[in-house]
Amino acid sequence: MSGLVTAIYDVGCAFGAVSAFIFGERIGRKRSIIYANIIVIIGAIIQAASYSYAQMFVARIIAGIGIGLSTVAVPILQSETLPAHNRGSLLVVQSALIVVGISIASWVCLGTLYAESSMQWRFPIACQILFSFIVLVLCLWLPESPRWMAKTGNVEEARNLISRVLDKPLDSEEVESQLSEILKFLALEEETGEAGWHEIFRNNTKSRNLQRVLLGMGPYLMNQWSGINSLSYYLGYILQTFLGYSQVVSLVLAGVAFTQCAIFSAPPYFFIDKIGRRNTIMLSSGACAVCLFIISGSLQHQRSADAAAAVAFIFLYLDFYVLGFLPVSWSYSAEIQPLRVRNKATAIGVFSHWISNFVVVMVTPIGINNIGGNFFWIWAIICALFVPVAYVFGVETSGRTLEEVDQMFFDEPRIMMGLNSNHRRVIRASPGGEAAQIRVVQAQGDGSDLEATQAKEKA
Repeated sequence: MSGLVTAIYDVGCAFGAVSAFIFGERIGRKRSIIYANIIVIIGAIIQAASYSYAQMFVARIIAGIGIGLSTVAVPILQSETLPAHNRGSLLVVQSALIVVGISIASWVCLGTLYAESSMQWRFPIACQILFSFIVLVLCLWLPESPRWMAKTGNVEEARNLISRVLDKPLDSEEVESQLSEILKFLALEEETGEAGWHEIFRNNTKSRNLQRVLLGMGPYLMNQWSGINSLSYYLGYILQTFLGYSQVVSLVLAGVAFTQCAIFSAPPYFFIDKIGRRNTIMLSSGACAVCLFIISGSLQHQRSADAAAAVAFIFLYLDFYVLGFLPVSWSYSAEIQPLRVRNKATAIGVFSHWISNFVVVMVTPIGINNIGGNFFWIWAIICALFVPVAYVFGVETSGRTLEEVDQMFFDEPRIMMGLNSNHRRVIRASPGGEAAQIRVVQAQGDGSDLEATQAKEKA
């Protein structure tokens, strides 16, 4: 029952992703984030006041809906407002804050361990309210996506937002170039009307929507099927059951593990735009696979040497995970999608993430109880397989504007796009070079003639 109570949260998150699919494009990125945090606060209040499993079930689903909606809106807003030259680095901040939150939660749970009342679990749950309230306050200064504003007809407001985000005058070349680029691609959308459900799963247009939906789902699925939540959700249980540590020592080790994870979540800020998303995910996959092979072997015997090795490689696994899987999964999906279906396609990716999370959390206790440490061989093999998959199918987005990513699929479409050197090349853009980069994309996209690009889209 406790496992189901834990996992039902992920079902709520999946529903939240579906709600973003349906309503996200209408209400915009900023309002989606605001509504999401209000829903989380409502869910947290009901959870903290729960006196039955049924009440806790419903409350966790409600809170999950808020998180699911937020995990669609936030990456889209970030990808649509951040400059191409350091978009990846700034997106790392979100993934780093996720780990910081997990670290704080682990220490709060340890701090309430000896509470002799229901505050032992009510207080940690209630802490969600504080952080969601902080986000709501910060939303007062949060800009809306200029791409969404332009799409809804507010062109001048979009210009103001671009100027604000780039910190450039309204009449600057950079602002004008980016706005022109956005309007050009929006003009293509208007030719065919509003995107429907069926269009997202079509691959017979130049934008290759189905292929890009699957590419966007890839990092989310890699995130979950790397085995991360088999360890993070059940780390205390594994340390006690397989390695013989006491409850207190297990919780302390878990707190230390997630704290050092928070520290290691910072380095991608400095390298993710330099070595690219593909290389980052491949290096992370390979390193995590090695760690999982060793962890699986170390969990076979309750000996001090094996316990020490298991703890060491659990720590290393978590570090390699936050150095690659985590930052890429929460940025890549929104970057790879075409503007026309970006909200819907990203929502599908996030939905796959939370459903996979639910499955992993549900099967882990069954797997551990039946085959013990051998269960982690499964995740090790899956992680190893991610390396060739990312190499063959992955497209590099580092340093490219979102419209330039579109152009790659217009110009050189193929299933195994990672085998094309142009598609895996990391572009080291600079703030001063983005305006010129945009002009090149515009020239490639329409040959100085918008009708040519429209013909491509219809082809």
